[in-house]
Amino acid sequence: HALGEYFSTQRIPIIFTSNHKRTVQTAAPIAEKQEHCSIIALSEFNEIHAGICEGLTYQEIRQQMPEVARARNRSKYNYVYPEGEGYVSMEQRIHRGLKKVFYLNNYDQNIMVVGHRAVNRMILSDFLFRQKADVPYIYMPQDRYYHIQIDPHKKIFELKPYTFLAG
Repeated sequence: HALGEYFSTQRIPIIFTSNHKRTVQTAAPIAEKQEHCSIIALSEFNEIHAGICEGLTYQEIRQQMPEVARARNRSKYNYVYPEGEGYVSMEQRIHRGLKKVFYLNNYDQNIMVVGHRAVNRMILSDFLFRQKADVPYIYMPQDRYYHIQIDPHKKIFELKPYTFLAG
């Protein structure tokens, strides 16, 4: 709801989310504060599928499957969960999702992507020009958002706090 209030003075005609409930729930109050805003869920923005580790915490994985934890720690970007995926294997689907976003949006309009941590890191890596090994460690705060402005001559990238104080 704070995000909805914060963005209420900015025109956002489309909000892209994953198919997961929590991203759609986050986008809904933002869309409610907009005039004619669509929420479009794209499976390309679904969170990393952890395969046999799905639903487990990192602590539980370390305790129950230490070999998985060790292998993931050796190369977090290149690690693929058994029966799941990893950063390296989701890269193509994230890029497919971005192509859809840009196709569905007029380039002169704001767009918003409400995503999951790993997905957002993959998207940001295209703008930060990070080495692939660094992607899993891109800072993803809960109380800020990444603002990216692109035009033919430059890219502006900023981490902005959002706050809304009821008055």
